[in-house]
Amino acid sequence: MSQAPLETSSPWLAFLPGLQRRVRAGTLTRWGAVRELCVLLVLLLVLAGVFALFFYLVALVGVSVARDGAGEQLRPGDPVVLAVAAGLGGATILVTSLATGMHRRRTALHRARMRRWAEEHGWSYQPYSSLLSSRWGAPGTPLGTQAVDVLSRGTSRGEVASLTLGRGWGWGAGRSARHAVMVTGPRRFPTLSLTPMTSRDRLARSLGGQDIAVESFEANERWRVRCADLRFAHEVLHPRLLERLDRSAEPGLCFLVEERDIAVHAEGATDLARVESLADLVVDLAGLLPAYLDGDYPPFSPEVPRRERRAAPPGRRR
Repeated sequence: MSQAPLETSSPWLAFLPGLQRRVRAGTLTRWGAVRELCVLLVLLLVLAGVFALFFYLVALVGVSVARDGAGEQLRPGDPVVLAVAAGLGGATILVTSLATGMHRRRTALHRARMRRWAEEHGWSYQPYSSLLSSRWGAPGTPLGTQAVDVLSRGTSRGEVASLTLGRGWGWGAGRSARHAVMVTGPRRFPTLSLTPMTSRDRLARSLGGQDIAVESFEANERWRVRCADLRFAHEVLHPRLLERLDRSAEPGLCFLVEERDIAVHAEGATDLARVESLADLVVDLAGLLPAYLDGDYPPFSPEVPRRERRAAPPGRRR
């Protein structure tokens, strides 16, 4: 299988260095850079004005309530109101700075631990990849997510990537984070989603929701299968592949084929204790896909025999 390309850039790149690189690369003119910088400054000024107005109104209400109790009237531009508003703004800035600093330190420690583990176990580590963010749209995968803590390693079947999919930047990645391990192949396949059966899935099935049945009764009770191509689902989910999934014994594990990606994913952020076992699992699952599927997808006309599909040149088959 071919390698899964990973993007090594960080989402925290500064705005000004980014403008400089674009100008040097010729993708942005100097006047365009000045225009973008002016727009950014205007937005910052507007944001600062909104926050200043908010703190002033809060201070105005608070001082007004206190003055009414003392029988004093509040005058416009009262220095006490301005002082209270400035104090609220300063306290907010201080608390935000402290929280940001603590988050950065936690993130730095987390990334140092991930990088150290990667070096000890023969993986490469990147904190973030925009290429792998929001990559899948199949059921069971979180939408609009960022790919963080990206670990990659070359194998005989291609490059395996482990990542955390979450709705936040950095090491936390949100409560809905999922640990995914994937390998990318040379062919584009229909989307196939295999997720653990829940009471909600059983209700959806009873109301007509898709659930493809396979040969095994136990598998039908354990998994919900969704795929637009019924034949492809039955060809992929043969007994040996389902047995390999069962042997993994990973709680909440899901199996996914989408485009050229073959992946497994489970609830929670990246668990370093499970990276190796999940990598072995996804490589085994990729190897258990029937070899003849490469000759059928992307699909040819139904009139073309499979022998001619396999004999077709690569440029035509892709």
